[in-house]
Amino acid sequence: MSKKSKAEVADEPAVIITDAVLAKNNKKLTDLEQSIKAALERKQKIITDCKLYTYGQLSELYGGAEGQALLDAVTAEHTLIGKLTASGMSYADIEGLVDSPAGSVSGDDSSDDDETVGQTSLFGYNSYSG
Repeated sequence: MSKKSKAEVADEPAVIITDAVLAKNNKKLTDLEQSIKAALERKQKIITDCKLYTYGQLSELYGGAEGQALLDAVTAEHTLIGKLTASGMSYADIEGLVDSPAGSVSGDDSSDDDETVGQTSLFGYNSYSG
């Protein structure tokens, strides 16, 4: 067995302390990584829940349309609103069209269709319903 110098003996406790500190910090990092992973999973679940809720609300707004029919209706309405705003109409003007009976939009007051009164969408029908 060789004799250790004073410097080697003095450094040994520092190595032990350093290893303990590193081990403690590594455990903290591992715990934080696990917490972050769990938080991101919860975040993704909340995002998915919000998307499903929004889908359900849109489906209800468009008379129960689902899937491609819902996508087509929303796209058509979005396109129409884009055309109306491009022609100079304000969103308030467009909202007025939505709340007015269908006949008054074209200037024809002979419409007796009560279904469109209070309509919340420019497309109050489901063209895919058969």
